[in-house]
Amino acid sequence: MAEELKVLNTSTRCRSLLSKGLYTNAGMPPGEKATGDGDFWCGKTQTIFGPDDGLCDGEHCTNPARSCYEAP
Repeated sequence: MAEELKVLNTSTRCRSLLSKGLYTNAGMPPGEKATGDGDFWCGKTQTIFGPDDGLCDGEHCTNPARSCYEAP
């Protein structure tokens, strides 16, 4: 039987926002500093731009006013 991964979500980032850090930091203990290169992409477009042609990053993809934003 495959073990199911627990999804942890403590942010307001769009659920389609992806980064390498999401994969390398999985299972880190609370309080540990997350690593990552700061590169983000949209899971819908697979580019650095969302469906609304706006930039995808940790700052811009927290705005619920964006037409493509999906709450976590």
